[in-house]
Amino acid sequence: MVVFLNDKPYEVAEGTTLAAFIESLGLKHEGMAVAFDYEAIPKSMWSEVVLFDRMELLFVQAMSGG
Repeated sequence: MVVFLNDKPYEVAEGTTLAAFIESLGLKHEGMAVAFDYEAIPKSMWSEVVLFDRMELLFVQAMSGG
């Protein structure tokens, strides 16, 4: 099945959780947020959220600096 992260398609296995997906991409968890339908998904729920076909996610990484 295909999910979209920031409009980029990714092939994932059925039953993949958000936590497993993020880990498979090698993304750092610090300072990041993931949203679905414009609502942030709490990190405490990432292992419970099961991705579905054509799901569109938004990834935001906080950056420091000025």
